[in-house]
Amino acid sequence: MIWRRTSFGAQSQAGSEFVARMLTVVTSLQAQQRDGLDFLTQTIQAERFGHEHPDLRPQPSAEDETPLAA
Repeated sequence: MIWRRTSFGAQSQAGSEFVARMLTVVTSLQAQQRDGLDFLTQTIQAERFGHEHPDLRPQPSAEDETPLAA
């Protein structure tokens, strides 16, 4: 909301959708304590060179993983 006020919003529906998606990505990455610029750089490079895109979903840490019971 604050961003829209200070930037005068987007001029088209496509622009509004782009902004909404970018703000969602940035907010998600901040919640995961991940670097947004690094993620976007990796995404653009993956698209340009035909590599697999990075995952926006939270990445499990080593302490989150539990060994399977035998």
